[in-house]
Amino acid sequence: MSALKTVDLRCEHLFEPQGLNTRQPRFTWGLEGKGRGRNQSAYRIVAGTDRAAVAKGKGEWWDTGKVVSGDALLIPWAGRALRSDLAIWWSVQVWDEKDEAAGFSEPALFRTGLMDATDWKAKWVSRQLVPPGGRFPPQDTVYDNPYWARPTDHYRREFDVARKVKRATVYATALGLYELYVNGRKLGDQELAPGWTDFHTRVEYQSYDATKALATGRNTIAAIVGEGWYSGRVAYDNKRAGSHYGVRPALLAQLHVEYDDGSIEIVATDSSWKCGNEATVYSDLLLGERYDARLELPGWDRNGFEAKGWWDAEEIVVLPRAPKLDATRGVPIRKTKTFDPKFLHRTKDGKLIYDVGQNLAGHCRLELKAPRDAVFTMRHGEALEPGGTLYTANLRWALATDTYISKGGKQVFEPRFTFHGFQFVEVTVPEGMGPKDIRLTAIAVHSDMPEAGKFASGSEMLNRLQANIEWTQRSNFIAVPTDCPQRDERMGWLGDAQVFFNTGVFNFDCSGFMAKWLQDVADAQTPEGIFTDVAPSLVYTRFAPRPPRGAPGWGDAGVLIPWRMYQRYGDVDLLHSHYAGMVRWLDFIEKENPSGVREEGNFSNWGDWLCLGNFTPKAVVATAYWAYQAKVMEKAARVLGRRQDEARFSAMFRDVRAAFRKAFVDKNAKISGDTQTAYLFALDFDLLEPAERPKAVKHLKAAIEAAGGHIQTGIHGISHICPSLVENGETQSAYDLLLKETYPSWGFSIRNGATTIWERWDGWTPERGFQSVNMNSLNHYALGAIGEFMYERVAGIGIPDAGGAYRTISLRPLPSRELGFAEASYRGHLGTVASRWKVDAKATKWDVTIPPNATGAVELPAAFAKVLLDGKPLAATGIETRETADGGIAFEIGSGDYAFTLAAA
Repeated sequence: MSALKTVDLRCEHLFEPQGLNTRQPRFTWGLEGKGRGRNQSAYRIVAGTDRAAVAKGKGEWWDTGKVVSGDALLIPWAGRALRSDLAIWWSVQVWDEKDEAAGFSEPALFRTGLMDATDWKAKWVSRQLVPPGGRFPPQDTVYDNPYWARPTDHYRREFDVARKVKRATVYATALGLYELYVNGRKLGDQELAPGWTDFHTRVEYQSYDATKALATGRNTIAAIVGEGWYSGRVAYDNKRAGSHYGVRPALLAQLHVEYDDGSIEIVATDSSWKCGNEATVYSDLLLGERYDARLELPGWDRNGFEAKGWWDAEEIVVLPRAPKLDATRGVPIRKTKTFDPKFLHRTKDGKLIYDVGQNLAGHCRLELKAPRDAVFTMRHGEALEPGGTLYTANLRWALATDTYISKGGKQVFEPRFTFHGFQFVEVTVPEGMGPKDIRLTAIAVHSDMPEAGKFASGSEMLNRLQANIEWTQRSNFIAVPTDCPQRDERMGWLGDAQVFFNTGVFNFDCSGFMAKWLQDVADAQTPEGIFTDVAPSLVYTRFAPRPPRGAPGWGDAGVLIPWRMYQRYGDVDLLHSHYAGMVRWLDFIEKENPSGVREEGNFSNWGDWLCLGNFTPKAVVATAYWAYQAKVMEKAARVLGRRQDEARFSAMFRDVRAAFRKAFVDKNAKISGDTQTAYLFALDFDLLEPAERPKAVKHLKAAIEAAGGHIQTGIHGISHICPSLVENGETQSAYDLLLKETYPSWGFSIRNGATTIWERWDGWTPERGFQSVNMNSLNHYALGAIGEFMYERVAGIGIPDAGGAYRTISLRPLPSRELGFAEASYRGHLGTVASRWKVDAKATKWDVTIPPNATGAVELPAAFAKVLLDGKPLAATGIETRETADGGIAFEIGSGDYAFTLAAA
């Protein structure tokens, strides 16, 4: 039997899709196997509804038979025509390079969901008697609040199950946020479902296995619905803080009960459901949650509850139109990690201050024993004031406050439909109580992307930087890639996302998450072809005729991210689906700027946002991005076989490049603005002639030296500075910037206590304290884009420009005696690659792992003139080498484990 093993079975990029948006889903698997030269030569996929049978290689829905192919990426379904409401198991068997078969993999599950609009029998339901504006005037009830925030709505319906159930599935979503219950049991472990989309265009639904929750006889299905992104407070316009999509949160749910005889019974939301309010006075993303436990209604989600005073649910017409219902494309939001905060001190006014030890996004669970009517309040912040009180000024209008009113006795409070960005918690307790009377637990909540990459080195600062980048990504990848998790903003800025993308996809498997968000980006594109600056876009200025749009570096993400998704995950279909929108965006830029210099149609045009020192002229940034996109579009057109477009965008790049040089580059290769970012863009985007490049590198180094050897780029230049220096022969300069700990640098923030990436280089300094409260997030991932360099060049794991989903792996490590060692691994869709080097007194040891079916393209610096494999010269191992342009050595290796020794001649 073959030593190959199939792992990580994915359908449509996900481990277990909750539903499909296609009738031809695609299947991917990874491979593991000892020994060199291990490769798949053939595969067989089987799929069926019986898990045990599929595990043995029998499937009634699809059996490919033995297919001679080394491909394991996005294999399209070719079995029986799929239909709605199926739960299908699939497994794969592979043959190795010797044609020896491996065993079938552990089966993986996918659900087809409800594939046609006509499959939905449920009606959108909402609470009755809601005023047109969605907000009730004060009525002297416990639900009155100064924010006009709504209480959560509770829905229930009882029904009978007559006989033995084979399978039960609930399909559900909401305009707002929701949780589902069957007979008092919460279904699933998702948080903040269904997430955030443009609710006027589409909403994603989720599916839940309810089989074990049902009983023969009487049953109850129930739900809690909150405002969430639909009608709650979002973004930073406090005059128009909420109700961006609508004013009435609503529920849509449909339970399919399949009996042993094959018959199916459906229980769906309609006016027969009951609706009432309970203990959650309000639960808002920015405000926080107020929970009055005295209002709890025990048994409301179980059989026999009388529901006195509850309304009949009202079937509603969703305005301005019913959204399209799509199966969830991304990963669920979940609770992922917990922390036990450390009690620090009590403030002068009696507040208890706790330190979580890590800045994160999520909420706190409060365990307590208290008399009835006692009030507990938790406020959340990222830092402390010099006097030890909670720093909240940077939250702007976000209250980030959770309040609990005791019902008496032992209790546990955990907010449901809110999250906060915080490291410190201020707890207000009743007089006479202290830290010994409560227990606080901090819980991280985010889109639960599978961990993909690991990085470590001989520098503790660099290791902390990697952790800070990861935690910033966790904190901001919540349904969409937001800028920050704490203040009244939390929007899906395209510029930040495209700058950080290459780093983010090393840390986590972002394929499903980003595929979902790219749909949001496409939904927001204007009729003129302009990509918006944020997606979903409506929350920004819902009363404006057009959303903020077209900013260079922001709108450009609509081209750059689909291409990078293709590079990292090999998804040609995704690239194809977004290609028309990408073309429309370049059409718009070209029409607005016939001169080839991008000065019109830029709208917001923030330039190299948050740079220090001299400001790079905005036209330089904009035109460079235009040229870069033209080159990307040329490559995308080539992949998709669009020869005319390929020629068009090749000519566009040529013309914009010429216009850039004419407008901004003088005879000494000085670029307008004379800034670090100006030179980085010109070098990295191939905007200079060969003879100009050394001069530009000299000017770049001078700009760095003029800043005292520090970085001065904003968010757009940051991902380029270290890679560009290395590519142009300045490796030591790149390491100097990476490892620096004086202001401004990554090490500076870490030395001053940062556990996430700051929005600004000077978010806090010893001399001035905190930056402006108007814009000072301490959890903002854009400046963390250096992570890409740490994986690709420090540790040496990268991907060729042509992409290929790591079928070919670029291995270009930069061993450093100062660093001592570095190691990284990346668990991609096709397998795991790893690289580890360690410098000792005589040589550098470099260990590499290449997964089956992959090839490693090695490039080593000229400093290593002597390379041994297993103690032998490369020539003696059969590996052919060639010299690189900079005098280094290059060669290819196949799959397996390799132990190299690198030394000078």
